[in-house]
Amino acid sequence: MQGNTMKVDSKFELLAAAYVHDLKNQLQALIAQQDSLITELPTEYRQQLAPMIRHTNKVKDDTLRLVSLFRLEHNEHFAMGEAWPKDTANDAIETCSLQFPDLEIHNNIDTEAQGYYNEQLIQLALSTLIANSAQAGATKIELRCQEGENQSLKIIVQDDGPGFDKDIIDGLTDTTKAEGTGLGLSFVDMICKTHKGSGKQGEFTIDNIEAGAIATLFIP
Repeated sequence: MQGNTMKVDSKFELLAAAYVHDLKNQLQALIAQQDSLITELPTEYRQQLAPMIRHTNKVKDDTLRLVSLFRLEHNEHFAMGEAWPKDTANDAIETCSLQFPDLEIHNNIDTEAQGYYNEQLIQLALSTLIANSAQAGATKIELRCQEGENQSLKIIVQDDGPGFDKDIIDGLTDTTKAEGTGLGLSFVDMICKTHKGSGKQGEFTIDNIEAGAIATLFIP
């Protein structure tokens, strides 16, 4: 009986994954059509459509996170390759700027900095951290990068918000928000850990500073 239950669960997971993957593709096609149409509209109409654009982009990003989370949970392989963190950060900033137009974001990553990672995953990690900062009340965010040996990187996201609750830093809880799931930070942690190289595993750390919070992604 237990074997049959496991088979049903497995089929359900595969079916759910297929539907979510199809939803992601449909949303990407919808947003491409949306962007194409908006460029043809007068400026005053574009401004009226801004809330709808923010919502559709958030749904797209959440769907991408859901697909990635499913794959991470099932230890699926993610292709790694040479990538430039400044470009990756710019893509994350562009996505978040639609949702948080008043947020001031500075990409101070060196143009020449280079690493070896899955670009989509790291972009999702950065956009998740930027969104978390904005939702916590930050008004300014800075992204920096430190290069290490064998193309290893430390990508740093620093904000001027209220900082992390002590219980989160101590690992006692993932969130202190009544409506929060804590999946954002856990998701970033999973992304970092799926990156391995030179006998090391990726790592995600958080801390508070005098004027805000700081999150660091180590990519070996």
